Amino acid sequence: MPSAGENLSMRSIPQEVSSRTGVFAVCFCFLFSIAPHFINLPFWVVVIVLVALAWRGLQNLGKIRELPKWMLIPLVLCGGIGVFAEYWTIVGRDAGLALLTVMTAFKFLESSRQRDMLILVFLCYFLIATHFLYSQSIFTAVMMFVTLIVITATLITLNQRDDSVSAIDRIRHSSKLVALSVPLMLILFVLVPRVPGPLWGLQSEQRGGVTGLSDHMSPGKISNLIRSNKVAFRVDFEDQVPAQNKLYWRGPVMAHYDGFSWRQAPRRPLGRLNITVAEPKIDYTVTLEPNGKRWLLALDIPTRLIAGSLMSADLQLTSKQKINDLKRYSMQSHLSYLIGVHESPDYLALAREYPADSNPQTIAFGRSLAQRFDNPQDIAEAVLTMFHQQEYVYTLQPPALGRNSVDDFLFGTRRGFCEHYAGSFALVMRSAGIPARVVTGYQGGEYNRVGNYLIVRQSDAHAWTEIWLDQRGWVRVDPTAAVSPSRIEQGLDNALSGEDSSFRIQNRNPIFGNLLYSWDNPQHGWNDWVLNYDQRKQRDFLKQLEIGIENWSDMVFAPVFMLVSVTGLFWFIAWWRERPAQPQAYEITFNRLLKKLAKKGFHKRPAEDTRAFLQRLPQEGLAQHGQIARIVELYNHIKYGRRGASTQALGNLRTMINSIE
Repeated sequence: MPSAGENLSMRSIPQEVSSRTGVFAVCFCFLFSIAPHFINLPFWVVVIVLVALAWRGLQNLGKIRELPKWMLIPLVLCGGIGVFAEYWTIVGRDAGLALLTVMTAFKFLESSRQRDMLILVFLCYFLIATHFLYSQSIFTAVMMFVTLIVITATLITLNQRDDSVSAIDRIRHSSKLVALSVPLMLILFVLVPRVPGPLWGLQSEQRGGVTGLSDHMSPGKISNLIRSNKVAFRVDFEDQVPAQNKLYWRGPVMAHYDGFSWRQAPRRPLGRLNITVAEPKIDYTVTLEPNGKRWLLALDIPTRLIAGSLMSADLQLTSKQKINDLKRYSMQSHLSYLIGVHESPDYLALAREYPADSNPQTIAFGRSLAQRFDNPQDIAEAVLTMFHQQEYVYTLQPPALGRNSVDDFLFGTRRGFCEHYAGSFALVMRSAGIPARVVTGYQGGEYNRVGNYLIVRQSDAHAWTEIWLDQRGWVRVDPTAAVSPSRIEQGLDNALSGEDSSFRIQNRNPIFGNLLYSWDNPQHGWNDWVLNYDQRKQRDFLKQLEIGIENWSDMVFAPVFMLVSVTGLFWFIAWWRERPAQPQAYEITFNRLLKKLAKKGFHKRPAEDTRAFLQRLPQEGLAQHGQIARIVELYNHIKYGRRGASTQALGNLRTMINSIE
């Protein structure tokens, strides 16, 4: 016996080792969770994951030995150094995901206890959120919902410790648990106050969007990107969709030219719009995909500013914040207008500048046109006629150009894409003394007949030219329309028939096209009602529900009240399902007999059988023992007989029990 005050020795309790089934379940769970990220991870990280899981699986089968502990530290260090060497950082979206994946894979090599397996499962739960850093589409949400069910089923497997339960039963129980959480999820989504701005403060290059536009343009810049069929933005028109040849979506405007590339020139923001319009306004709503840039696309020409935006003097609409998340904004445009009639002399001088030591043939050609024609509009028409009548080819596969790229194109290859024609046309105009600039954006779009909205893809990226004319201001001139009118009138497919695969869903198999339209329609709704559920939309939606939420205190009280209500509803449903069954009518009648006997001092013991109780009654002096025996016989016949409790039998039982005094 230890003396008083002496500490008792602590007995080490060994931790539970996970079962073979549990290890395989966690390995599959991690692979299922991380597999969609393989396209976002470096190849060597994917190899580490597959090798680590294969090693752990063979070790679980007893085919190979456990990796020595002393080898794990060098592996972990090499993994961390590899991630740093790949990204030159270990923070951020891509580097953070790679580091988490590598370290989790190495964790499998030393995990065998139940506690370690639970930690790995919880890491899989965290991995679900990382997928939304790359894509927030409805497909990603559905895929992560399925992944959530798989992870929860793995958690059930670890805690049940019963290999006899089938995987289907575990999936079914997991699905029920996840389904029970859906009402709580919806309440939190609808009622929890929206946080302005993105949830994660990621840099623009870490976001999932891709834009077809840039702050500069050079030969091949747009044609390389136009092969992408990714959605740039979607548009809902309040009225009829304008004709295809009027759908010019204005983006960056470029006035600086260095002999090879066009770049933007900084301009002051407009205090007020000074535009003369002719046609009726067009109202529409743009749902812009994340692109990491600041410009907002609008029909040429936008006549409205939106919250958090600026419009420069060259009518370029930009956001004050980089568009790192889906952005939805209502816009107004006019398709017939006069702009820049009173343009500043300094900007007009900039719009005439060009390097005199490059593209000498083009410069000489422009100067010769200025000598032949007095009217600037005639000069422009002469160049467009040349593009139309001579053997110029509109193609996505133009030949490589030399140092004097415009000369090589205009007088050599004569094969190019929209940026070739727009850039060369602008240089000819400048060399002829006419102010000119290049505008990039998108042209056209694809009408989704199922959802009644326009889809503008990266393949719709386009470049055109604006020239300045006296009394008319800046006038749009699209040289591509002279070379390939079908590009402007009917879209890229008709202009490049046979050169590339179809860019338009409507030009593919009609049945397949309708399926793709039907798939894009719910994605558009998902963008509008889920991804774009901001403070304004939340306020308007709750006002429509008329639930009386007026301020922030109400916004805090409402989700708490709803959560308590739903939790209480779940408790009531569980209680109702597990409540004791109501006794049968013959049981209620027979209990009346037991109460009468109890008043006379004859008590049926809690664990005593009815027959044993009946045999004990004569010994305790019950005078009506015979009648009680007949009642018990009828009771047993009703309870265990084939015909059950008929109305006549129940009536006889009540009569016999009522006769007992």
